[in-house]
Amino acid sequence: MPVTDLQAPFDAAFLARLEQLHLCSRRIFSGRLHAQHVSRRLGTGMEFADHRPYAPGDDLRLLDWNLYGRVEKLYTKLYRQEEDRNLFFLVDVSGSMAAESVKWDYVRRLAAAIAYIGLYEMDRVFLLGFSEGISVSRPVLRGRRAVVPALHFLSRLEPGGRTDFLRTARDFASLHGESEGMVLLFSDFLDLDGCVSGIDRLFKLGFEVLAVHVHTPAEHAPQLLGEWRLADPEGGRPHTVHLTRRLLSRYREAFLAHSDRLRRHLQARGGGYLRASTATPLEDMVLRELRAGHLLA
Repeated sequence: MPVTDLQAPFDAAFLARLEQLHLCSRRIFSGRLHAQHVSRRLGTGMEFADHRPYAPGDDLRLLDWNLYGRVEKLYTKLYRQEEDRNLFFLVDVSGSMAAESVKWDYVRRLAAAIAYIGLYEMDRVFLLGFSEGISVSRPVLRGRRAVVPALHFLSRLEPGGRTDFLRTARDFASLHGESEGMVLLFSDFLDLDGCVSGIDRLFKLGFEVLAVHVHTPAEHAPQLLGEWRLADPEGGRPHTVHLTRRLLSRYREAFLAHSDRLRRHLQARGGGYLRASTATPLEDMVLRELRAGHLLA
C-alpha cells in the first residue's frame, strides 16, 4: 500500500482548536516537568476544566454536589494542573486496518490529532505500531517542535500481519512496564479473543487505557447480499458465503455486542472507550465525539 503523506494533515484553524483541548485522565500520575493537562488530583494551583459523569472508582472528593442538587445525577469535576505525563499511542498496523484505505488513513490522522494535543501540552508522547506484537516504535517526543517527527513516523507505518493483543501487551511491558501514564489504543479490535486479555495486562501494569475503536460503515453494517467469497486481510482462509438479510442482521448484532463488551470492560476498570466511524469527518470526531465521550475536554 502506498505511503500517505501526513506532513500537513490539518489546516491552521483546526490546529488552533486542538490547542484549546486537553486529554482527560481519571488517574494521578507523577509528572516531572512543566506541562498543562486535565488531572483528577486535588491540590493548590488547580483550575476547574470540565465535568464528566461519575464512574466507579472516581475520587468521591471530586463529586460536584451543587450540580447533583440541580440535575440529580452524579458528575465528577476535572481540573487542569501543571504537570506532565507519559502518553503511549499504540496504533494497530495489522492487515485489517488497511483493508479499506479510508480506515488506514483515518486512524493515523486521528492519532496525529490527539498526539498534537499531547505535544502542545508538553506531555511525553511515545508512538508505537503493533500487529503480532509491537513492530515499530519512536523514541519519546515532547513539545510542538516534535509534531513533524510524529507525523513522519505515522506516515511511514506499514500495515500487515495478524493482530495479537496479548503479545503486544507483553512487548509493551518489556519496553515500558516500569513507567506509568496513559495508553491510547487505536484499533479495529478484530482480535476477538485476545483484546480483552491484552487490555487487562495493561491495566495490571498500572496504566490508564483509552480505546478508540475505528471502523468503516461497511464493517458496522454491511449491505452485501447474495453469494460472496470473503478474504481475511490478516491471512486467514477465504470463505464463500451466501449473505441474507437475516445473516447481516445477526452480524450487526454481534458487532454491537462486541463493541458494548469492550466499552463495559474498559469502563469497569477506570478506562475509556469510543467508537470512531470513518463516516464521521475527522474534525467532528475530535471536536465533538471525543469531547462528548469525555476523552477530551
